[in-house]
Amino acid sequence: MEPQCQFYVIRKKRLCRMTVRPGKQYCGEHNPLPEDDRCQDDSRIPCPNDPKHTCYVRRLEKHLSICNARPQDDPDYIVRNVNCPPDSGVCPRRPLTQYTTNQIQHVIDKINSIYKEHIEGNIENAPEMPIHSAVLEEFTRVGRTESSLRHLRQASSILHLVEAEGLVQEGTCYVELGAGKGQLSVFAARAWCGEAAGSSV
Repeated sequence: MEPQCQFYVIRKKRLCRMTVRPGKQYCGEHNPLPEDDRCQDDSRIPCPNDPKHTCYVRRLEKHLSICNARPQDDPDYIVRNVNCPPDSGVCPRRPLTQYTTNQIQHVIDKINSIYKEHIEGNIENAPEMPIHSAVLEEFTRVGRTESSLRHLRQASSILHLVEAEGLVQEGTCYVELGAGKGQLSVFAARAWCGEAAGSSV
């Protein structure tokens, strides 16, 4: 059994599961002291890309070039701030603590009222269907977490429901709001924008 890092992760209530070099007590992430046989600066600093992890000072340049959190070029179908007016400037985020209790309660009451008027009693469970062909390749990829599979099942169900309701027609345009990575749009394009589909998304 390989030696394990002895750093106790309070949030997870267990020891770090990273392995350590022979003769070492901690992994590189949790090593409390700079150590280097050649007297080089071997201390670690928060990564400039993502301070949730650290990197060696002397290897910073190399780390930034391979870091998983490094900035990536957006794919062609993502245009940042495309819905923002050019003269809108930056819209500051207002923390919840700056709203009064009455303001928050007003929003809660409005949501409950809309739910009771339009949704309560009208929810139907969709029948379970096989994974949609447009999603199947991603769904069957080895190493998928249960969380990612849940999102893929949801996307598959949405595609099936749209098709079942006859909403895929020539000249139809769908806009995905709050798209995140735009994954559902990619699946919709795969499913409905082929030569046989004759429709646009």
